[in-house]
Amino acid sequence: MREANRLSQISTSMIRRMFEIVERAKKEGKEIISLTIGEPDFDTPPEVVERACRAMNAGFTHYTSNFGLEELREAIAERYGVDAGQVMVTAGGSEALINASLAFIEEGSKVIIPTPNFLSYFTYGKMCGGKIVQVKTHDNGFLPDVDKLNEVVDRDVSVIFLNYPNNPTGAVIREKELKAIVEIARDNGAVVVSDEIYDQIYYDVKPTSLAGEENVVCVNGFSKSLAMTGWRIGFTIADESLLDPMLKVHQVNGVCAPAFAQKAVADVFAESLFDSIVSRMVGEFRRRRDFLYAELSKIYDVVRPEGAFYMFVNVGEDCMKYAERLVEMGVAVTPGLPFGDYNETYVRISYANSMENLQKAVETIKDYESQKA
Repeated sequence: MREANRLSQISTSMIRRMFEIVERAKKEGKEIISLTIGEPDFDTPPEVVERACRAMNAGFTHYTSNFGLEELREAIAERYGVDAGQVMVTAGGSEALINASLAFIEEGSKVIIPTPNFLSYFTYGKMCGGKIVQVKTHDNGFLPDVDKLNEVVDRDVSVIFLNYPNNPTGAVIREKELKAIVEIARDNGAVVVSDEIYDQIYYDVKPTSLAGEENVVCVNGFSKSLAMTGWRIGFTIADESLLDPMLKVHQVNGVCAPAFAQKAVADVFAESLFDSIVSRMVGEFRRRRDFLYAELSKIYDVVRPEGAFYMFVNVGEDCMKYAERLVEMGVAVTPGLPFGDYNETYVRISYANSMENLQKAVETIKDYESQKA
């Protein structure tokens, strides 16, 4: 059997390698505190589960329209100030991202990705035959310098990937800079794919959504905001001229998100429960962020996250060696390399874990650093 050429530039994720290291340590009887997780550590709220059970009992177990349940599309449209005709429900945010990639990345075209960034964007670009162009953000608080980005964007660019609040840094871009990037893309005929999956998890300035912008595909979902990672329910907001190409992919790729999950979320919106659910989780994430930043900034070069639930830390040494040594001491973190170039000395730390475990992890990190001294 021969692997397709389109996969020749794609390797198994380093995150997978770390997972295997952690699993091996556990089999050896070691207790590991994992700060690698990319999902809320909370179970799906009972308000959602109860409404999903109710929906299943009511027969929401079949296909829906490719576009999704009308009542959910209308609820999303109202929240983001767009028309329901601009909303398509997908089987998770990841499906929406691959739909957009297949719809708009031309083979041989440039794909702009500010780095560090979510590792899947690099994979999508390569799978679609794009040429990845990375824009370094480390010297600007992990935010793209608009002038530098403008220098690399031309008519050969098909897609610009943006992700704010950002995974892995927690950075939140301001509206002025965000709209400037959209304008640069528009002037060059490029599509902005704005991954806003963490838009409800913020601590300081409310993130700006690009929903409704004419050359923007806005990707979002409920995996993070409602702790529904296993339910696979996302959505895309875009002008109908952009939605149609993505529908061509979606109708044979995701088809539709689970009907009962769609109905459950629609009912959460209809009964005005969404904001209170999110607020509970964000309050706990904020407490953890404040603790972790206060402690780690005493040891490392750390940029204070303004959203999501990650901290991207410059540990001043090879990230793989650091991560492997820390696992031996009982704490797992994610090496920075999968998130793009220039991240050789960085690790991602997720605070989607209990405060008790975060406190233990910090003490382990301090012990590690004291052993080096």
